[in-house]
Order: sequence, then structure tokens, then C-alpha cells
Amino acid sequence: MSSRQSDIGCTPSLRNRPFLLLFQFCAGQMAIATLITMAIPSRPANAFNDFQLCAAQLVRLAGVSPETAVEACSDALNPKDLSRCVVTIHQITPTLTQDALVACKRVRRPVELSRCVFDIGDNTRDSQATTVLDYCRRSLLPQRYAECVVGLSRETDFSASKALDSCIKAEDFPRDLSPSFAPPPPQNLTPPAAVPFLPPPPPNPTNPAKP
Repeated sequence: MSSRQSDIGCTPSLRNRPFLLLFQFCAGQMAIATLITMAIPSRPANAFNDFQLCAAQLVRLAGVSPETAVEACSDALNPKDLSRCVVTIHQITPTLTQDALVACKRVRRPVELSRCVFDIGDNTRDSQATTVLDYCRRSLLPQRYAECVVGLSRETDFSASKALDSCIKAEDFPRDLSPSFAPPPPQNLTPPAAVPFLPPPPPNPTNPAKP
């Protein structure tokens, strides 16, 4: 009776043994595969350098020809910023892609230029995309310029064109550089007193002149 009970107790373990061996085998194979994967160097996600990324974005996202993309990216100081500028403006107005490429190449802050075009076009009623691009390109501080145009357009009844003109003129003649005080009046200098004329001294009587 006891032997039968012992056999009954051992039967499940014998039946589960093949599954246990299979699990151990699979686990070992997975561990080996993991080690092999870790040993093989994989290509990093940021393998694209700035020039390759610039060309890829211009060609794939903005529809620029490969020849034009190569010329623009190779000549750019910050190629990644250049392509980002062009792609952003292209998404706003696809017809301005070529103009955007020229404008983004000519400014020192191409990302701010694209942001300027986006902010003014998205927050004004009667702005023309071509005019906005030209004014943002002319601005020395495109992000601040966009804030000026959007703020004036929201708070007043001025048209977008008038706000564009007013804000660009303010940059041409900044208040910080203009004189905020009147020049001092000229000083009234008193001329020096005239030196009095003194007559020559009289001859000395103790030393008469000899004949």
C-alpha cells in the first residue's frame, strides 16, 4: 500500500520532467541569443549626421530636388536648422518651398524664421504668406518680431500689413538706441578780463644818465 502511494506521488514529477527540460532548453537558447545580440554592435539611432538629415528632410518632406538639397545643405552653417526651417514653411504653404529655401539660407536664425512665419500666419486674419516670409526674413529677431505683429493685431483694429510695417520700423530705429534726453545747452563762457596797460616806469634819479 505504501509503495503504491509512493508511486502515485512520483508519477506527476516524471510526467512534468520533459516539459521542465524543454523549458530549461528554451531559456538557455534565449540567453545565448541575448548574449549574441549584445555582442553584435547595432547601428545607433542617431547615425544620421546633420548633413544627411538635412538632405533627407528636404527631399522627402519638402519635395526639393536632390541636386538642390545637396547644394543647400553643403553650404549651410547649420544644415539641420536649414532643413527644419524649409520643411516647416512647406507644411504651412507648399507653394513657398523654393522661396523658403532661399530665405532660410540667408538668415542667421532659420528656425526662428520658420516660427515667425507660422505664428503670424496662424494668428492674423489678412496676412499674405509671401509678405510674411519677406518681413520675417528682414527681421533681426524673428521671434520677437512675430510677437510684436501678433500682439498688435490682436489688440487693435490694425491690419496685418500695418502691423508688419510698424514692427519692422521699430527694429530699424530701436528705442534703446535713440536719445531719451535733450542735449545740454551750450555753456556761456565769460571771456577773460583784459590785461590793463601799464606805462613804462620813470627813470631812476639816483643813476642819472651819463652824457
